[in-house]
Amino acid sequence: MKMLRKLIQAPSIEPFTVEELAAHTHADDDHHDYLQSLVPRARKRFEQRSGRLLVEQTWQFALPKFCKEIHLPYAPLRSITSIKYINNLGQLVTIDPSEYRVIEHGLTATITPKLGGQWPAVGFKVADAVQIECVFGHAAVDDNAIDEVTMLDQDKYDLAKQAILVLIGDWFRNREDTAPVKLYDMPNAFKAIADELAVELL
Repeated sequence: MKMLRKLIQAPSIEPFTVEELAAHTHADDDHHDYLQSLVPRARKRFEQRSGRLLVEQTWQFALPKFCKEIHLPYAPLRSITSIKYINNLGQLVTIDPSEYRVIEHGLTATITPKLGGQWPAVGFKVADAVQIECVFGHAAVDDNAIDEVTMLDQDKYDLAKQAILVLIGDWFRNREDTAPVKLYDMPNAFKAIADELAVELL
């Protein structure tokens, strides 16, 4: 079943300091602003390829109806903000959290009705009859900084950052359209790490 996806709230900060970027690329102070401008694009490229989100961000997913198991396409899940559906009066109704279960025993989370329960019937066959809003991300943000205390899976977060640094370094070194050797759109090291950490082929 096709699932629509919409970013509701993007990360408020990026997971790299200027010092980390400069150390990896050996760039001087004059290039720091340019390096920082590459971070959002590189992070998004990694997240699109792997389905693994680094810094907390809110997404909404929409379905035309409930299915027995709803598999969320991104990881790691931090929380479910709400699950809503359009009833037969055309009203958007929020389902009480006690009416569903969140199963997190794989790379991604799965939502099912509570034990012995079932999903309500939607009132209209429209693409967004079911709307699920969730917060994902390895790192939460506290006081405009990465919150190390509540980090989810530090090892995979650090490995993801390494892949992004590889991509940023490649973009920094190859800033022109032409080069004396054949260049690829993404370095092999970036692709290898992103594929290793992938939760779904997007």
